[in-house]
Amino acid sequence: MVRYLFKLLTLPALWLVLTLVFLMIHIVPGDPVEQMLGEGAAPGQLTQLRHVLGLDLPLHIQYGHYLWQLGRGDLGQSFKFQAPVRQIILERYPATLQLAFAALVVCAAIAIPEGMLAAYRRGPTPDRAVGGLSFVSLRKRMKA
Repeated sequence: MVRYLFKLLTLPALWLVLTLVFLMIHIVPGDPVEQMLGEGAAPGQLTQLRHVLGLDLPLHIQYGHYLWQLGRGDLGQSFKFQAPVRQIILERYPATLQLAFAALVVCAAIAIPEGMLAAYRRGPTPDRAVGGLSFVSLRKRMKA
């Protein structure tokens, strides 16, 4: 039953997330084209860039283009870096993996000995100290 519900709700949830991401560019304050060109840009430049980006099209047409491009694996152009988003992700992915792996190693190097100590000295001070330290560190991460 749970597996069926998961399959049933996956597509609507994915559609909702994609729709919210699409609408963010229209909901957030400010004009992305004006941010790209700066406040001193000529009105003609603003109009031209809006046309190039497709922001002058009706919202439902923009949404269709967005879904079509996502389906083809095209994540679009970065407003900040003026480069394809896919290229930016692929450039930064190795460093992200290195950072995640380093964090995993550090966490395991701390957690495994602490867990072994707590299991070996069950009940007295070391067990409670490890449990309290774990609780405090989890609470700090949740607040950050």
